[in-house]
Amino acid sequence: MPMMNQEPVLFLFNSPLASGCDYVLQTMRIVSGAHPVHGISLGDIIFFPRFLLSKDRWIVRTIGGALVFRPVSLLPGVRFRSIRMLTYVSVVMLVHIYLALQYRNTRKVVWFFEPFHIPPLLGILRGYTKLYDCVDYYPGFSPAAKKEHDVCMGKADLIFANSVPLAAQLRKQRRDTQPVPLGFTPELFSASRAVPRGVNTQPFTVGYVGSISDRIDFPLLDQIVKQLPYVQFMFIGPLERNVFGKTDTAADQLQSLCRYANVMWTPAVPKSRIPSVLKRIDVGIIPYRSSLLFNRFSFPMKTLEYFAAGKPVISTEIEALKPYRKNGLLYIVSTPRQAVMSIRTLKRNGWNYSKQTMQGREAFRQSWEIKVREILRRISVL
Repeated sequence: MPMMNQEPVLFLFNSPLASGCDYVLQTMRIVSGAHPVHGISLGDIIFFPRFLLSKDRWIVRTIGGALVFRPVSLLPGVRFRSIRMLTYVSVVMLVHIYLALQYRNTRKVVWFFEPFHIPPLLGILRGYTKLYDCVDYYPGFSPAAKKEHDVCMGKADLIFANSVPLAAQLRKQRRDTQPVPLGFTPELFSASRAVPRGVNTQPFTVGYVGSISDRIDFPLLDQIVKQLPYVQFMFIGPLERNVFGKTDTAADQLQSLCRYANVMWTPAVPKSRIPSVLKRIDVGIIPYRSSLLFNRFSFPMKTLEYFAAGKPVISTEIEALKPYRKNGLLYIVSTPRQAVMSIRTLKRNGWNYSKQTMQGREAFRQSWEIKVREILRRISVL
């Protein structure tokens, strides 16, 4: 193993640790093999009295080889942005002082994935090499996210995008944006490769694994489910309300969809169980609203999970997935009729081993190791 580089890397991330935040944990795990790693879990912010009553009491935790700090607010009202930002600024300043004392006269790197709350924190970390690992198209998320994204794009020294189409969009602002692999955990699937269930499997099952929110095209699903009463539809993942910062009807639309006899919803399963869950389905579906730019320029992780499990995929119009249509690894649909025809075709003809093999190769080519090693190489030559 090569000697560890003593340049510390500080991760700023918005997802709570309990959410699984796979892209954060996997990245920190790999980087910690080459650098001292610290993280600030912005999403785990908590008011001090509530912290004292919590069963999950922690301020500093070692996870994935990283020393992670939790923001604890002495002021009530952490749901308000002003209180949150005051707490974030205080914690970042303390960690900044700690790193300055611990790693004197050494270059430091700050690595972040989303723009939320980040611009004021970058102002504190002057002199750090700033790395924006952009995992989604945030200008399409909300006007507020676009403003923060634009600031991050201006301040970052290195910018990476997890797909070629996303990189092309970001290059309209920064021509030096570099595409890298999405990031995928092959270890989950290497010992549990799925086998086609065959043409006459009963019931034929279409499955979706992931968060259920306003990103989903519920009217499209309603028409598909209604026209295929002999097909089982299985949705596995937590319901997320008001994802785009405004009140939405995702909960009502999910409830309406579940009224159909051929629809089943399971709120969540552990990440480790996803391979076994995917063995129960015949087709993986990605029914995102492609009218949302945030969706259109995303690269859903579930695509690679479906691929690794050897399942055919039906998706709405997502730019990063279109190349897979050319080699027959998935179907792209824009109407209920196209989706229904694709499901009927797959039910009738099944899925062949050669396509499974191609899917597996693509999934394993997008591993976290490959992605993170490429980014670390770029950091080393900066």
